[in-house]
Amino acid sequence: MMTQPRWLLRFLRENDVRTILAALNQRHVHPFIQFIKYGLCGVCATVVHVTVFTLSASFVIPGNETNCPDAWERAKASVPNNTIALIFSNLTAYWLNTKWVFAPGRHSKVKEFSMFTLVNLPGAVCGGLISYFIFRQGWPEWVGLAGFVLPSVLVNFACRKLFIFKK
Repeated sequence: MMTQPRWLLRFLRENDVRTILAALNQRHVHPFIQFIKYGLCGVCATVVHVTVFTLSASFVIPGNETNCPDAWERAKASVPNNTIALIFSNLTAYWLNTKWVFAPGRHSKVKEFSMFTLVNLPGAVCGGLISYFIFRQGWPEWVGLAGFVLPSVLVNFACRKLFIFKK
């Protein structure tokens, strides 16, 4: 595990910017570079998720501390707001991953997208626990939102790489 960061540092030192960018734009790259690309896609999907969640909590189903000071109402609103955000972030993640990280084609598009989405389920369930933390612990909604990101990233990458996409 410790050899991966060393490999990356050596790769960055030994190559020019053009070679590094070319490696980032290839699908068949070292797994560590692939994971970095996957992480960048995840950052984009997370930005989409947080943006849609925030907009939804502000305008669609009021549920932020500004427009809904009651913790129970915020907790109830966080579930549908997260569901709306999850739809958009999942579509973003799927599109970016199929265009930049993984080679699609192991399964039909419908099965591939269904499996891609199913892998999100544990993270989405954990995201549903946000309501508990908002209501019982009095936490702001962003704390619960951030609480399930890291385990989801690791599990999702492994499942998607090994079971859903070709490479």
